[in-house]
Amino acid sequence: MSGIHESILNHVKDELERVLMTEVIADDLARPGVIMIGDLNGEPDPDVARISVTLYENDPDQFLKGAASEYKSGWQDEVEDIEIGNQYGAITWVRRFTIKVRCLFEQTREDLATARLLASTVRTRIEHLLPRISFANINVDGEYVSRPIISYSVTSEMLQGGGPPDAYDFFIKIRFEVLTTAV
Repeated sequence: MSGIHESILNHVKDELERVLMTEVIADDLARPGVIMIGDLNGEPDPDVARISVTLYENDPDQFLKGAASEYKSGWQDEVEDIEIGNQYGAITWVRRFTIKVRCLFEQTREDLATARLLASTVRTRIEHLLPRISFANINVDGEYVSRPIISYSVTSEMLQGGGPPDAYDFFIKIRFEVLTTAV
């Protein structure tokens, strides 16, 4: 049995695969080699996953309260509202997720302009997809997505790591949130 987080992650993963892999031509240079939930952990090899997309609950780069490291700005799930709807009431949660993209152009040796264009293309495709995803069929144990991804909840950043002469490496992080309501 899966929970609401897993259902949302699987649904977003399916949509990312459709838009970034299925609906683009096979030799599109901005086509990812892998889209998966969680870290790659070396599989597949970076040569195969030259562009990799990974999905996470919350933000894997931040630590929760009580962890050994300092807690950064809040990105954990939280109660948004408690509604009166039945004898027990209903709870609406802000559910937060992160998509991480790595564009490792070490083996393919694109120049900086091409590498930046490819990384930006992947980022743009994801940013345009997220607000268009429907979660109408996501319902787990009476908890459903009551508000899908809306544009103001999408934040992203892209950093260049690595560089000249021709081994560019871009890191992209896109965060989004949905509201779920349990009745």
